[in-house]
Amino acid sequence: MKNKLYLIALICAMLAACNYNGSNQSISVRKTEAAYNFEASYPERKTAKVIAYIESTLKDDHLFPTEKSKLNSEVVLTDSTRFYLKAEPGYIVIDVKKQKNSFTSYQKMEELCMGIKDVISEN
Repeated sequence: MKNKLYLIALICAMLAACNYNGSNQSISVRKTEAAYNFEASYPERKTAKVIAYIESTLKDDHLFPTEKSKLNSEVVLTDSTRFYLKAEPGYIVIDVKKQKNSFTSYQKMEELCMGIKDVISEN
């Protein structure tokens, strides 16, 4: 009987550990002649802060319908900034093509991504 209880407790602990994202994070930035790509995975508990930062910086509070929303689309802002956004809780990809954007828009998106990096890196 003790062995069964021990086995059940061990299985529960393993399942909990598999679902726990802790403070693991990964941030990747790639700049080429044609594009700027930002990809980050981070603890899901930071999703609300990341969304709030993006929406306040872009001055668009309708970008993410909810905190748990999954997005996968091209976004065009009122200033004609265009970028691809893939996002879900704990994960985001932003891809900006230089050819589709002005220099100012490109810089704005680069600064946005560095700000997201700072938000994710905060404790």
